[in-house]
Amino acid sequence: MLSPVSRRSAAHLAGLVVALTTALVVAGCTSVDGTPSRSSNTAPAITAIAPTAIILDASDSMTSDDAPGPRIAAAKRAATGLIDALPDGSDLALLSYGTGTGTTPAEAAAGCRDVTTLVPLGPLDRAPMTAAIEAITPRGFTPIAESLRRAAALLPADSAAAIVLISDGEDTCGTPPCDVAGELKRANAQLQISTVGFRTEGAASDQLRCIADVTGGLFVEAANEAQLAARLLATQNGSAAATVNGAAFEGIDLGQSLTDIRRQHPDFPNTGIVEDDLTIVHWHDCDWAFDRSQQLVQIRPAEEVRTIDGVGAGSTVGDAQRFYGPPVATVKESDGTYTLTFDAGGDKAAYQVTASGTDGSAVITRIVVCRCLPTTAADLPSTPPTGLCSANHVTSQADYTHPRLGLMRLFTLTRGASSGDGNSCVVAVPADADRAPIVVDKMSVYKDELTLAEPVSDSTGNAFVNYNPGRYNGVLILVPTDSGFQPLTPQKFGEPSTGVRNFYGAELIGPGANGQYVIEQSSNDCAPDCAGGTITKTRYRWNGSDYVQ
Repeated sequence: MLSPVSRRSAAHLAGLVVALTTALVVAGCTSVDGTPSRSSNTAPAITAIAPTAIILDASDSMTSDDAPGPRIAAAKRAATGLIDALPDGSDLALLSYGTGTGTTPAEAAAGCRDVTTLVPLGPLDRAPMTAAIEAITPRGFTPIAESLRRAAALLPADSAAAIVLISDGEDTCGTPPCDVAGELKRANAQLQISTVGFRTEGAASDQLRCIADVTGGLFVEAANEAQLAARLLATQNGSAAATVNGAAFEGIDLGQSLTDIRRQHPDFPNTGIVEDDLTIVHWHDCDWAFDRSQQLVQIRPAEEVRTIDGVGAGSTVGDAQRFYGPPVATVKESDGTYTLTFDAGGDKAAYQVTASGTDGSAVITRIVVCRCLPTTAADLPSTPPTGLCSANHVTSQADYTHPRLGLMRLFTLTRGASSGDGNSCVVAVPADADRAPIVVDKMSVYKDELTLAEPVSDSTGNAFVNYNPGRYNGVLILVPTDSGFQPLTPQKFGEPSTGVRNFYGAELIGPGANGQYVIEQSSNDCAPDCAGGTITKTRYRWNGSDYVQ
């Protein structure tokens, strides 16, 4: 069990056509032996490799046109890039499967033996190797197990050897490839098989991961051509093989429990510091963030972060976009930096990148790995959960992107004619089903006069609610925190507005040219009486932490 010890507030080439997920090298953390990992934004040169056999999938699915372009074309370019990067004199072989038959039932027996050695093992000669890659035409079955046996037969039987398999699917011939990989590993303890999943998911990814796991190799997935090329190169990078495995570092995956992590790594601490609804454990120069169920939800490396694709501190936003596409969310922080969220593939996995700006030349200073991929409005409920407050009449709803918790749907609820009893509320339902709804309650309003502003938010990232407690209108400001919203602190007569989130006798003006609302508050000196008094209007503007005059 995690034991909190203190409390603090918040915040701390060319690749293929396939399904990426969450493979990354968090190179900003130190390695297991304590030596600092690299911080350069280029991959280290490959200086030497064991005798290696490359297997290139040429099954019929490799003709799919979603790379963009044919998968086989992207795979050929990636394989050629790997050949160009390998040291002269490397012992290399090239095999392919699926080139000799079609996929009809009558061809199944032949198709499941259809593995061709295109270039036998020998010193690297780039011209014939490249020509053999270019000549591949995909059309047949996927005999992965048989291809592993054929590749192993070309390699040394009792010394260091490697197989690199690029595939876009699972074996279609019935023999479990993971079992065959285990047999080959037992026959040669120094054999490693690395696998690259090419737009794979589900059972296909599981099968390729198993092959790599049982032989001590590296499994990576790729969603586009840039990823494929970079991750194929990573199979020959010893440091990447030691650290990359899904959305993970040092074999620890997002979603794992603290208990499982400590079983793998007995020196992993069982104490941490509490940060809102997360507990942060510091280990190997990384912060590991656990939710209340003690599942790992974030990996926060030191600033020298590097993904398996080479993106890290010193890279640009354009570099990240090349591998991961446009950001799915962008938030401007109070210090002027931006947090951009990129889809890392897999189960809600994302890279949250801190950068100096949002254009392609903006420089990245940090990457956090998290289960924080924003979901869409289609994932949000049309009505709020019941029983969260005593009010049950929905007066308004709006979708709002919380800068820390992502997309959510806000609902205002009242009790109609009896709402002045302090039982009205705002309910925020996150799109992330793992997060509980947030309730901001104890609001007293006149009848149903509690509604979300239109638009509900502005460029400050705050959310706004209009209300009437019985005589004059007012404005409630929902200022986001790491776990929800700040309390609705009311304004006290004659006192500064510091920390005030409930302005009575006020209305919203805007948003203006800067994208922000202004709160305009009216006060009456009631001299000689309130009906004939002088009304003074005061405007409050957001300064990054408060609304001030």
